[in-house]
Amino acid sequence: MAELQPEEAFSEWEVHRAVDVTAAVPGALPLYVRRAHDEVVRKVVEQAVGGASRMVVLVGESSSGKTRACWEAVAELPAEWRLWHPLGPSPARTLANALQEGIAPRTAIWLNELQQYFGEQAGVGAEQAAAGLREMLQDNTNAPVLVLGTAWPEFWHTLTASRVAGRPDAYAQARALLEAKAVHVPAAFEEQELQDARTVGGHDPRLADALAHTAKGRITQYLAGAPALLERYRTAPPAARAVLSAAMDASRLGGVTLVEREFLQVAAEGYLSDDAYDALAEDWLDAAFAYTQQPGKGVRGLLSRVRARPAGSGRDGYRLADYMDHVGRMERRFSAPPASFWRAARSHLADAHLVRALGRAAQARWRDGDAVGLYQRALDLGDLQAGQSLAWLWQERQRAGEARRVQEQAALAGDGDALEDLLMPLLEQEEYQQAEQLVRAASGRGNATAQLHLARALLLGGETQEAARWYVEVARCNDPEILRAYAGDLRERGELQEARTVLRAAGDRRALGELAALAGGSAAEAEQAAWEAFSAGEATPLKELAEQAEADGRGADAARLYRDAIAVFERRRRQREAGVDLIDFEVGGRSLVEYLDPPGLPMASGQTWALRHLVALLDGTQGATAGDGALREVAEAGNAWALEQLLRRLRERGQIQEAESLLHGEVARANPWALWALAHRALRDEQVSDAVRRVLLERAAAARVQQAVRALVERAEQAGLASEADQWALHAAARGYTTPLWELVRGREQEGRLEAAERLAWQAPASQRSWALRRLALRRGGAQVMPLLWRAYDEALGWAPGLLCERLEAAGEFAQAEHFARLAADAGDRQVLEDLAARRKGDDADRQWRAMLANGLTAEGTSAAPW
Repeated sequence: MAELQPEEAFSEWEVHRAVDVTAAVPGALPLYVRRAHDEVVRKVVEQAVGGASRMVVLVGESSSGKTRACWEAVAELPAEWRLWHPLGPSPARTLANALQEGIAPRTAIWLNELQQYFGEQAGVGAEQAAAGLREMLQDNTNAPVLVLGTAWPEFWHTLTASRVAGRPDAYAQARALLEAKAVHVPAAFEEQELQDARTVGGHDPRLADALAHTAKGRITQYLAGAPALLERYRTAPPAARAVLSAAMDASRLGGVTLVEREFLQVAAEGYLSDDAYDALAEDWLDAAFAYTQQPGKGVRGLLSRVRARPAGSGRDGYRLADYMDHVGRMERRFSAPPASFWRAARSHLADAHLVRALGRAAQARWRDGDAVGLYQRALDLGDLQAGQSLAWLWQERQRAGEARRVQEQAALAGDGDALEDLLMPLLEQEEYQQAEQLVRAASGRGNATAQLHLARALLLGGETQEAARWYVEVARCNDPEILRAYAGDLRERGELQEARTVLRAAGDRRALGELAALAGGSAAEAEQAAWEAFSAGEATPLKELAEQAEADGRGADAARLYRDAIAVFERRRRQREAGVDLIDFEVGGRSLVEYLDPPGLPMASGQTWALRHLVALLDGTQGATAGDGALREVAEAGNAWALEQLLRRLRERGQIQEAESLLHGEVARANPWALWALAHRALRDEQVSDAVRRVLLERAAAARVQQAVRALVERAEQAGLASEADQWALHAAARGYTTPLWELVRGREQEGRLEAAERLAWQAPASQRSWALRRLALRRGGAQVMPLLWRAYDEALGWAPGLLCERLEAAGEFAQAEHFARLAADAGDRQVLEDLAARRKGDDADRQWRAMLANGLTAEGTSAAPW
């Protein structure tokens, strides 16, 4: 990408500027030291240059080198590629709109700080952006496109966490998009990487300076100015520290990355002690901003001023330094903001989704009174999700009147679910006039659900013309579910062409599936509709077309449809596997049984109905071996299921030599499944030497087979090579495969090697460390667990106060238990304190515990008054 200039990395692409040194430097950016994750990213870039659309996300702590690694990757793109950074007041909406219009081929999309584009903090357009990227990556029309993103571990975990049963799936599209896209960036350089850095450091004094002043390999943090920033933060005067604390809390609790002066002025007051507040000078705020914006060693200050351009729609404000955001999330983990913070959020934040996020943060800390004010503010700004949370809070306190008021406001603002909740009791009580008034009011305010209800009622009443007018309003909405319902009305009336138009406007998977079922005209038109549904993820119409063709004796048509579907499935499979760090060949929980036992072979990835049906069709019409050719063609493209099936068929027919030749041929081509099948067979064959087994396992591990990595870990541990086992397990964990690491931790724990188990858990990558340690803590009892819990608390792991409360209460340390329960609430885990209050309410002379259960906490942590 020839047009990129190093100086642009700081202003346009958010690469951290390096610290200043007195000696001459070779360029604006420090010389780059390639690390293990760079090789993974390079392969993804090579695939994109080769013509395939790809996405990769670098996941790591602040200032670990994620953005610089992306910069180095795009610098290797050919000159005809362009780099695009979706920016604007709403980056998610900017990205979603661009995807809808279409992305030009050979575009690299730069998604630094992924939470700006996906998830709750991204606001309106987040799921649309994720869905649009998914569609683009699966569609060859605009290929190739390269998507590069970065994320902190906590944001990555939030976006990719499994859906919780019974709760709305808020991140369904984001989670599907990000599956197998992570490349983990360690916080510190490995030993070999340090050696490379020392070599390069001889040519760049900035790198040499970092090597001389850092410990434990944290080179990138030093280069980004982290130590200088931290020192300035530690020595900040009270007013500047208060402003920084307010900015930290706004970011960590609500994702507010740009804070305005008025917000910080109101919020900061509560972070000051009485003495510090009394001592403030008249110009205290200006002095605080001057201190926090002061650069140090050539890097930007603790806060940076952001100016809105006159012609733009942005706002003036201040942005917290990336590393200080990280510090705030650690140091303030167990601190709840003061009342002034929540008050400032209600008064001076204008982004509804950010106000709602802060409302959820207040609710998680049992500051329900503050949460109510924030949810109400967000609802007033038009956020319907805030209305749902607010209504629930009122209902929980049996305040039916307030809950109804909120639901009415939400219904009038367009919330169809709120409208349904209000209508149901009215209809059950036969209060039809009141229900009609509500529907008409909501219809007039643009609630599409209400408009559909009204149109149906008018049509039943014979007011056809008026009903048609409201149906026109319904057709203008962008809610696929409502549009599908409208299409159902049209279909019932026999207006099929109109139903097709509405379904096409709905455009989601189900709508296109229904559209295919309604397809009229020629067979070609029906097939086109089925393909549109298939491209959106609804396979049934195409499958039914192919099966019908087969049933009608049109074998050639059926085979063509099956082959075309296979091509799509195969493209998607390759896209999925290209981003997988370690491949799993234990689908469905089954382990690979010895290759010599064909019926026991697992069902590896790549099985599709299209491939199964094509093989059966060929076998049935052209002979029992005709399906081999189709299987072989797909197997050569890397489909493990096709290879398994072909091997099985050959062996079942007694063609053992041909099967062995096929397997070894795939091994020579470094086919991952073939390498694992051969390695697994060697593990079970007593005639094979340990040296050969190790070579085969290492070849399979190099081909990204996670079972081979697991076998290497187990063998090293059994041989007493603990260090080697650790390295393999940590290597796998850094790529998202945590089973070997946890098995080592658990095994050492069971053997009584408590320190060794805990030491390994602490070495886990940042994105898995907390999870591993919590599991370890839950396994331990009595006094054995306390040192681990105390260290976890010192390291600001969020679950530590809750477990400390449980253990201390069990030991009779009631005052300490209460202290940690309150810390847990301040950290966002209110359940610990709620449970403690429920246990204590029977011994509650001053009724404080009962008051807490009824009303929650004040901002200061005392029992709140009724609200």
